[in-house]
Amino acid sequence: MSRERFNATVNALATLAATGTFPVKPPPSGRLMSAMHHGVPNRHWTGPEPVANSAGHGRRRRDGGSPMTSSPPPATAEPARAASSLTISEQGAFWVGVGRKPTEAGTAAEAAMYVQYQIPADLRHPLPVVMVHGGGGQGTDYLSTPDGRPGWATRFLQAGYAVYVVDRPGHGRSPYHPDVLGPIEGAAPTYEFIRWLFCDGAGRSGSQWPGSGEIGDDSALDQLMASQGPTLPTFAENEEQMRRCGAELLDRIGPAVLITHSMGGPFGWLVADARPGLVKAVVSIEPIGPPFIELPGLGKLEWGLTAAPITYEPPVGTPRELRLRLREAGGDGLQDCLVQDEHAGPVRSLPGLQGFPIAVVAADASPFAAFQHGIADYLAQAGADVELLRLADLGLTGNGHLPMGEKNSDDVAEALMTWLSKRLSDVEETSR
Repeated sequence: MSRERFNATVNALATLAATGTFPVKPPPSGRLMSAMHHGVPNRHWTGPEPVANSAGHGRRRRDGGSPMTSSPPPATAEPARAASSLTISEQGAFWVGVGRKPTEAGTAAEAAMYVQYQIPADLRHPLPVVMVHGGGGQGTDYLSTPDGRPGWATRFLQAGYAVYVVDRPGHGRSPYHPDVLGPIEGAAPTYEFIRWLFCDGAGRSGSQWPGSGEIGDDSALDQLMASQGPTLPTFAENEEQMRRCGAELLDRIGPAVLITHSMGGPFGWLVADARPGLVKAVVSIEPIGPPFIELPGLGKLEWGLTAAPITYEPPVGTPRELRLRLREAGGDGLQDCLVQDEHAGPVRSLPGLQGFPIAVVAADASPFAAFQHGIADYLAQAGADVELLRLADLGLTGNGHLPMGEKNSDDVAEALMTWLSKRLSDVEETSR
C-alpha cells in the first residue's frame, strides 16, 4: 500500500477509536497498521493415508527410535504452576500449500505454510490441536511466553494433545518474498503500537502482562517485538492463503481442533467452510472484528467475519445481498455491532460453521474486548453453536490481547482445555 493509503489507515483507526468503535482505546498516533500483526497423521484419522515427502515427514516413525523426554525448564518469573516432565514420541515439520508461481527470474514457490508438530507419548485425546497465530506474529506465540515460560503448545502436549503449530504464509518460517506475496510497504512494526495492543495497563495492579510495558525497560516487550513481522498486503489475500493452506493441512492430518488468534481468526471460519466435517471445534482468541469492519489499505470484512468469500445459505452472490442492522450492545463499554436484519427477510446461515462448538474468547483488558460479543452474536444468528467466553467471568482478570503470553497463561490454557473437554464430550454423546 502507498504511504498515503497507509496513513489513511492509521487515521481511520484513530477516528474509529475516538467515536467509540474499534479499536476502543486510541492507539498511539503515527505508524500503525503495518504493525497490525501483531506432519504425522492423526492416528485416529480413518481417511486416506497422508502422503509422505521425500524425508518421510507426515508419516509415523517406524524405526523404533526412542522417544524424546523433556525435563521442566528452569524456574522463571511467576510460574503459574510447577511444570511436569514431558515425553515426546514423534515430532517434525513440513510445509503445506506449496505451489509454483512464474516470476521474471523463473518459477518461484507459491506461498506455503510451515507446520511444526509434536505428539506426546501419553496421547490422551483423539483430536490434534492446530494453533494459528495472529496478524504479524508467528508460531512462536504458542511455543513460549515473552518472559520465557513454556507456552500453550507445551501445556497442551502435557495434557495429552497432539499439537500442530503453524506459521501462516509470509510469517515466521514461511518466508515473505515480494515477488510472491506483493511488496512490503509502510512502516516497520513499532514498540508504541505493540505496547498499546498487548501491554496496555502493564505495571498496574492486576495486569497480567509479564513486564513493565516501558520501552527500554521490559525484556518481555523486547522478546515480543523481535517476533513481529509484516502483514500480507490485504485482508483478502491474507485469508485466501489461510484457506488454501489450512484446507491442505486438514486433508493431511484429518479432523482437528483449531485455536486461532486475532487476525488469524478467519483461518478458523474459512477452513471450516472449506473442509466440512474436518473441523471439530474452534477456539477463537480475540478474533479480528467487529463484523464488516473496514480498514483503509487493508480492506473490509465484507462477508461479515471474513474478507474472502464464505458460504451462506441461501446463497449470496455478493456481500451487498446481506441485509444488515446495528444491534445495540446493551452494556457499558461494549460496542454496537452489525448483524443480519431479520426484518428485511430470512436470515442467512453459515452452514460451514455449524455442527461443531465454537468459543469466542474475550479478555477484559484488551482493546478488542468491546466487540467480541458482536462476533458471537453474528455467528449465533447464522446458526453456529457458539459461546462467548469472557475470561473475567471465569475468574481470569487483567488479560490483554495476548493471553497465551501473559502471567496467567497456564490458567487460561487450562480453562480452554476444560471447555474443550466438556463440549467435545457433549458432541460425542449427542452423536451416539
